[in-house]
Amino acid sequence: MSAAPTSISVIVPVHNGAAFISEALRSVKSQTLPPDEIIVVDDGSSDGSADIVRREHPDVVLIAQPRGGPAAARNAGARRARCDALAFLDHDDLWPPERNSALLQAWRAHPEADVVCGSFSLLLGPGAGDDPRLRRAEGGHVPFLFSALMIRRSCWLAQGGMESVRDYAEDLDLHLRLSEAGASILYIDAVTLIYRIHGANRSRAASRNSHALLSALRAAVLRRRA
Repeated sequence: MSAAPTSISVIVPVHNGAAFISEALRSVKSQTLPPDEIIVVDDGSSDGSADIVRREHPDVVLIAQPRGGPAAARNAGARRARCDALAFLDHDDLWPPERNSALLQAWRAHPEADVVCGSFSLLLGPGAGDDPRLRRAEGGHVPFLFSALMIRRSCWLAQGGMESVRDYAEDLDLHLRLSEAGASILYIDAVTLIYRIHGANRSRAASRNSHALLSALRAAVLRRRA
């Protein structure tokens, strides 16, 4: 029988997130169950994001790489990680303080799980318009919203991580591959992510995101036919 993970690596990819990165990292450091390591992957930022991390958070591991996209940044962090469980946080989002504790407590009760996933709440940034689609989903479980979950590092690596050729829907694609591989996903009744809505949210670029979602779903269908 599998044992629940005992250590946590947090991976924060950032691309031009100077306005948000420090607050995101403070929310990681404010966890009632602190992570064992924090890895920031600067993905070719041009706004001084890496300098902010070096100056305000010298205790985190900082990886700087040329722009490769969010999937490549998360993969780089996962390769560097040394802990049993991986937890991801986008640079513009936040974690509630009990997040890690709630996920690991549930994992200890269900050590057979490969992934433990909570729900999310929304934070409307200044001047940002509300999103009815996200508002309807608020409080629910979105298993491809990786900032709301933890995953075994071994499970992540067995799938080869995220496909770096995908600039959108890379999270949905990995979720579908995990499901096809029979990964056990445990859902818990706790908010584990505060998703910030602001003017520059890349995941809300509707036309490009819709095309990427269809591409990920098409790839899943082709895998099943193979």
